[in-house]
Amino acid sequence: MGKFKRVLVLEVAEAKDKNPETEGGKYRRDTPWLVEAFRKKGVESDILFITNADTAESLVAKYPETGFLGRVNPMDYKCITLNQYVAMLEGLEKAGVLLGPIASHMDRLGSKMILYELKDTGMGVEGVLLHKYADMSDPSKNEVDRILPAGGPPRVLKMMRGSTGLGVWKLENKDANTIIMTDAYDQSSKELPRGDVLKAFLSLCQEDAISMPFLPLIKDGEFRFLLSKGKVLEIVHKKPVDETAFTATLRSGAVYNILNLEEHKAMVDRVEAWSIDIKSKLNDLPYWWSVDCIEMDGVSGNQIPSSNPGKRLVLSEINCSCLGLVADTSPEAKIKGMRFADMIADICLA
Repeated sequence: MGKFKRVLVLEVAEAKDKNPETEGGKYRRDTPWLVEAFRKKGVESDILFITNADTAESLVAKYPETGFLGRVNPMDYKCITLNQYVAMLEGLEKAGVLLGPIASHMDRLGSKMILYELKDTGMGVEGVLLHKYADMSDPSKNEVDRILPAGGPPRVLKMMRGSTGLGVWKLENKDANTIIMTDAYDQSSKELPRGDVLKAFLSLCQEDAISMPFLPLIKDGEFRFLLSKGKVLEIVHKKPVDETAFTATLRSGAVYNILNLEEHKAMVDRVEAWSIDIKSKLNDLPYWWSVDCIEMDGVSGNQIPSSNPGKRLVLSEINCSCLGLVADTSPEAKIKGMRFADMIADICLA
């Protein structure tokens, strides 16, 4: 049966991510699928709501021979803070009973800082810059000129954490004194005096940030690779609502299409090989995570070719903070979600 006779999937009762289709509307949509998948592998499994009364030590003592899998969106809750949840994960990892997520993975991969750290890998892009909060806060530093040089091509400014485009701004020069800012969160645009851009950005983001070149081929779409550890389980092509959009989120109206893995095997193989670069930096890989890529023209050296000839993949985002198993609401969604849950259970119990 393996190392564990039981797997408990962790949730927070007061979280806002519950699905009405689950029993009593109490759970995330995909948590019961994972429980069912573990049971099919011959281990007991159930859902456990955690609170600040729980610690790694108390859970290990109360549930011997048990592995723990977190399905908690990392944030503060009334019943348990983020710091308490992180301490729990770290304690379970130290005890050798954590199936995932590893807290350091959520922290490192969940931050846009990873785009800066991986800029020199096969999926990196030249021109990713790190901007310190202190420099952005000090008008005398003129950090806006480093983010978007006057007369230069458009660039994208990103706060370290956020989802669905929050805190991601496309900046382009209108003239020497005016910058056009487009918000990826709602696709709205406005003109700002050059000296006011960082003041506006820092009203949303009070931390370091990164900037990178704007990738114009976002108009053709974005590839999302869904992985468990180092195995690609699905590729989603996300097509923006129109050619003026610079983000491909469902919120912005993007259309998602599932690609056939076999038809894109060469690209899948290269992405899986690239994930080994990340594993060497992290010592392991998340049990469920996604890698979003945009295309650029030209391929050379260790760059990763797209399935489209003459184009390569450039990393735009990594997500491993309680990513859902499926994003769609079709009748086929549960079938797909159960298939993913089965694969994740196999990989976690291997």
